[in-house]
Amino acid sequence: MEFIRIAGPIEEMEVWNASSTAASFVISFGSRSGPGFHGETGYAVSWRPIDQSRSAMSVPGSPFETLAEAKEACNAMAAITSRGARINFDAKVVLRKWPSLGNERRSTANGSYFLAEGTLEDCLQQLIAKPTSTLHLYEIRTASQPPLADTVLPHALILELARIRGFDRTASADPR
Repeated sequence: MEFIRIAGPIEEMEVWNASSTAASFVISFGSRSGPGFHGETGYAVSWRPIDQSRSAMSVPGSPFETLAEAKEACNAMAAITSRGARINFDAKVVLRKWPSLGNERRSTANGSYFLAEGTLEDCLQQLIAKPTSTLHLYEIRTASQPPLADTVLPHALILELARIRGFDRTASADPR
């Protein structure tokens, strides 16, 4: 999606918007003090279905530290959201893992490597079955769906989707 900065009467307000086939997205920068929106510091992201007259909802993980992270979260939501703004747990995704040493990601020329391909629901189940201490080594990528490119789902979004689907382990006593 292409984000366009909205020009307003107050130049200090930083707001961008974009739309997919199913949803409209808005990113705004806020801080606790100074010009612009006041609130938690970062790039707040909200979205709403295009074909419904509903209020906007926050994207899990918002606010993000960078505009790039906020845009990535929007692209991820667009890739897994169908008409009617329902999360499509049957969307095709890929589960990947980063090479690691001492439970830390290692940057390689090849990046993360392929583990599994399937539906969002299947890959969420596989990911949540991994030890909690290693979840940061994994990523779920959406399959390319023109005009959208494949996108890495932000970690906070993955955890929220797992919670929505009932795969959340935060209440569990198993620290793994």
